[in-house]
Amino acid sequence: MRRSIAPQRWLPLFCAALSALAPMRAEAQRRPAQRPDNRGYITISRDQTPDPVNDVARAEGATPNAPRPQGTTVPVVAIAPVEQQADAEPRAEGDAPAEGGTRTPRSRLIARESAETLVSDTSDEAGFLSVAPLQVAGARGRRYTGRRVDIDLRDADIHNVLRLLAEVGSVNIVASQDVEGSVTIRMRNVPWDQALDVILAARGLGMQRNGNIIRVAPQTVLDRERELLIERQRQLATLEPLETRLMPVSYALASELAPRAREMLSARGSVSVDERTNVMIVRDTAAVLNQIERLIRSLDTQTPQVLIEARIVEATSTFSRDIGIQWGGDINFGQGFGNPTGLAFPSSIGVAGGATDMMTMSQGLSPTTLNIPNPNFAVNLPATVGSGSGGALGFTFGSVNGNFNLNVRLTAAEVNNQLRIVSAPRILTLDNREALIAQGTLIPYSQVSAQGVQTAFQEAKLQLRVRPHVTADGSVSMHVRITRDEPDFNRTSTRGDPTILKKEAETDLLVPDGRTAVIGGIFTRTTGRSTNQVPGLGDIPILGALFSRRRSTDDRGEMIIFLTPRIVNRAEAIGR
Repeated sequence: MRRSIAPQRWLPLFCAALSALAPMRAEAQRRPAQRPDNRGYITISRDQTPDPVNDVARAEGATPNAPRPQGTTVPVVAIAPVEQQADAEPRAEGDAPAEGGTRTPRSRLIARESAETLVSDTSDEAGFLSVAPLQVAGARGRRYTGRRVDIDLRDADIHNVLRLLAEVGSVNIVASQDVEGSVTIRMRNVPWDQALDVILAARGLGMQRNGNIIRVAPQTVLDRERELLIERQRQLATLEPLETRLMPVSYALASELAPRAREMLSARGSVSVDERTNVMIVRDTAAVLNQIERLIRSLDTQTPQVLIEARIVEATSTFSRDIGIQWGGDINFGQGFGNPTGLAFPSSIGVAGGATDMMTMSQGLSPTTLNIPNPNFAVNLPATVGSGSGGALGFTFGSVNGNFNLNVRLTAAEVNNQLRIVSAPRILTLDNREALIAQGTLIPYSQVSAQGVQTAFQEAKLQLRVRPHVTADGSVSMHVRITRDEPDFNRTSTRGDPTILKKEAETDLLVPDGRTAVIGGIFTRTTGRSTNQVPGLGDIPILGALFSRRRSTDDRGEMIIFLTPRIVNRAEAIGR
């Protein structure tokens, strides 16, 4: 008799047990169990030693430990939901703030394909869809967000299992009449929605979710419904009337946007372009036309304009110092000068400096004569002095009748030059368009060939070439090439043609709007020291200065390039 009434009494008693366990579940939520990971632990039904036979006997009003008839199947169920951590679910990728407090740009949805067009080749594909009666392909890689539970099932009726999962997940589950059978499974600490996926896959079932209502049916039934729905949609698409819509394009070219629109057309649609008015003529169903129009409006926006300001600063410093000396004279011993030697040989002696020629500078040695014809310099190492550079000082010492003469000429020159050149080219261009600005001169030079001597021209100019791209967060990425060529007339060829000093920088960089970046710099320093001296005598300490000429140079050059991009129409182009 107990076996005949057990199926009728089991379901109401099971529902009553669930209702009685609800207060226990609420109390457990208020007082979470102490677990190592600080997560709450709620137990719906769990015994230290499961005794399914006595539990069922008590539920049916029978005596515990009574002998159980052979062939009787008793389910054992133990479900323990586990509360998730408060921060278990990370935020959406587009919502996470980037470094510096800026928000990462998010994509915009302009069209969505109907879910009925999804196709599945296997019955193992599981997941949730909002409309189509098909589980998403690759459900094993799906992300589950349900509360974690512990499940221990043995020969449990599938309908009762679905009711338990509906209670845990706070959803509504509707099972069709074709859903039947029992489930034996044991899981620990798994999301309830993942457990539902596994149970349905084990029984060859599928689900269709709409809001918080989940419909469960055999996968074959859902597949047939999907095929019928796809066929119905195809018939509606074939019978739906076509519309023709004019879509004006303001900032882009309609011919450039037409290929993007053709990708979204149905089999009955068409696109044409009127180049005179820059208008797209699209013919298709109303739903497709709405998607295409949203796409065109998203792409047809103002192109950002970028003002590129470059500043090239060049600083040059030149220092040189040149110290030289000229000295010499003559000494005469003889009867004609009144100081004979008194010897038969040599009776006359004359010593004079011989480091002179027609080019030797002797100004300043005589207050009455501009140049002394024969200064008789013994050491002739003058510095390069003259009008506008350096200085010289001459001394002349002599005896009576010219027996002893001494000429000394000190020369020194020092040059200190500082030069600063600032070049500031700027140019305005559209996003992703290359711009060029240049200024300079053409230097003629001669070329000798078989046709004779021809005149060619060499460019020496300042040039800025840039191709900017405005990113979604308002920064400017650009490829920049800056060239500065200038002629140097101090260094010329044998024909007098000047050499070209080239300075060039080429790089790719990313700069925030309105910020200034130093894209390059060159620093050079050239030092030199030269000594001209009389061998041996010039190395004598202190006295060696009377026999040497010393020159030193120190040339420094520095070039720094600054670059500042500015988005002119930022509010219209970036703030959309």
